[in-house]
Amino acid sequence: MTFREKVIDNINVFLSAYAIAFVIRLFLVEAYQIPSASMVPSLLIKDILMVEKVAMGSHIPIINMKIPGLTKPERNDIIVFVAPQWKSPGISAEIISLLSLSLINLDNTFDNPKNLVKRLVGLPGDRISMTNKTLTINGSEVTLQLLRSAVPESSYEQLVKRRERLFFDMYQEEYMGRKRIVQHIYMGLPADKDDLIGITSFKGVAADRQEAYYQSQNVFYVKRIVVNNNFPEIYVPKKGDDITFKDKNDYYRGLLKLLVERESGKSIIVINGSFYIDGKELKDWKVMNNYYFCMGDDRDLSYDCRYFGFIPEKNIFGKPLFRYWPLTRFGFAIDENKESAETHNFDD
Repeated sequence: MTFREKVIDNINVFLSAYAIAFVIRLFLVEAYQIPSASMVPSLLIKDILMVEKVAMGSHIPIINMKIPGLTKPERNDIIVFVAPQWKSPGISAEIISLLSLSLINLDNTFDNPKNLVKRLVGLPGDRISMTNKTLTINGSEVTLQLLRSAVPESSYEQLVKRRERLFFDMYQEEYMGRKRIVQHIYMGLPADKDDLIGITSFKGVAADRQEAYYQSQNVFYVKRIVVNNNFPEIYVPKKGDDITFKDKNDYYRGLLKLLVERESGKSIIVINGSFYIDGKELKDWKVMNNYYFCMGDDRDLSYDCRYFGFIPEKNIFGKPLFRYWPLTRFGFAIDENKESAETHNFDD
């Protein structure tokens, strides 16, 4: 072969390999790394998963189209989806990310995460609420069993010695025969404000001291902890539902506001509790998609549907097939992993 023929042959080999990798990644399987602590203890930070896309139906970027899947998501599944609050950085950035196989990652950043991994808790048509860490789905309480207390001795001395750390209680939730392991921040700190101020990295405090403490430290976390452990009943909308906004609790109205804004592509203005679009009062809305409700297994450190709203079915594109990194935790049954990092920061 001449030099020119060798160059052309190598280019052909490269393009063939690239095309195969591109098709496999876009339609069949893709690797994802866990960036945060939101799914601890099932998935730890920096775990790398192989996610299959055939069952749920791949999501095609740029044109924002979903290929029909073979199955529907089921309650308690760990799913991978396009975050409903994600904002496109522009067509050019999306094309570069797609063609570079995300080696140049411009559309999935820390400040604007595109792909998230969470636990599916509610299906279209479900009614969900949470009281004192206990979920209620369609009128039935999810069984919550304490597996391990973060600080069994519950002693002040132990907390003072390790005041730089966060502590977690681990629980097993069971609903309709399916189980999962979740964790909540241990709330057994002493209520003395001077002692609490010294524990600078600990963002969970005794309930009767939360508001005063966080007004001086970080107001954002007051709202997070309240919603993490408690929220009033919400209904997960399904396609074709006629949703009215009257007589709904304020929390649910906030989630519905996000839903309508995303479906309509317009901003809602709230005046005296009423919704307005283009200067006209909006009293009801016909839902265009099936929606799902997800939460992280690390309940107090997960940014999920409790905050960014319902996930449309078209955004769901995959389920973890197996974890291949780290090698010491390689396996298909990722839900059976009950180990948890002992401490996590709220900044993770």
